[in-house]
Amino acid sequence: MRRRTRLIVSAVSGVVAVLVALGYGSMVRTEAVREREQALERFGGDLVQVCTAIRDIEPGEVIDEANTTVMDWVAGLAPLDAETDLSAVAGKVATSRIPKRAVLCPLYFEARESAVEVPAGTVAVSIPSDEEHAVGGAVGRGEAVDVYVSRDGVADRLCAATVVDTSSLSSNGAALTWVTLSVRPEHVQELLIAMAQAPLSLVVPGDRGSDVQETARGDAAGAEPSTSRGEH
Repeated sequence: MRRRTRLIVSAVSGVVAVLVALGYGSMVRTEAVREREQALERFGGDLVQVCTAIRDIEPGEVIDEANTTVMDWVAGLAPLDAETDLSAVAGKVATSRIPKRAVLCPLYFEARESAVEVPAGTVAVSIPSDEEHAVGGAVGRGEAVDVYVSRDGVADRLCAATVVDTSSLSSNGAALTWVTLSVRPEHVQELLIAMAQAPLSLVVPGDRGSDVQETARGDAAGAEPSTSRGEH
């Protein structure tokens, strides 16, 4: 008799638990519908499905189902170019940080071009400069120059280089404060050491159409630098 009673109590408890679960599920669905109706009433328009980030996505990460999902979004608040098909965006690489819950759009996958074009086989290095040490600030992109450092009354030619950018070009004519040079990798250490000791001077060959400039460009492309003493 007691066993039968326990079975009946267990069965009743199970039924109650199921009813409670169903009631809770119904309440959740009702709440979701209510929130949706409130959103539509507040912002107007319909809901659309868009791809959103389920966590912060860092640059370089590949988009897949592990970091992205499709969810309803108020049409009036979604970007015009919002991604709506997860299969179409899967496999793309993020080029900028995508915050959690952000709507995915092409902006997050745009290819970022380098601010400067560095010739193959060379590296870009920026040096502090001013008009006094850079031919009155007249140096521009593509200019072949010689780099000198003056120490203890003696001028040493460090290497030849090509100008790839300057602060005056990047800041719409502002005062010259730095110059970015394209140099061979083996010259970088010498440039940095000299830069810590004294200001560097940029010298532009006089005849830009002659073999002098071609020699400077060739040196920037791989020739060993020569050293001249006593020049200012």
